[in-house]
Amino acid sequence: MTLTERPHRLLDEATDIVAIVGGVTRDRARAVLRAMAAHTRIKEQHVAELVVEWATSGRLPADLLRELRHQLDSGRGAPAPGPAR
Repeated sequence: MTLTERPHRLLDEATDIVAIVGGVTRDRARAVLRAMAAHTRIKEQHVAELVVEWATSGRLPADLLRELRHQLDSGRGAPAPGPAR
């Protein structure tokens, strides 16, 4: 793996982890990672590294874990849009 491939591979792996843990699509998981980075002011690449590490260690910084839960919960249980009036 080259140095330029590593960041993309980590991001893909983190996306897969969030998709599996959250039971969401890869697109939604990617959006969750972006939101986690934006709301915690941690670079997305570093968020991906921490998520991948979390999958093996079971440890994720509290602010990221809170944001992950928030993002996954915010996509669930929302009422379906009703007919336009």
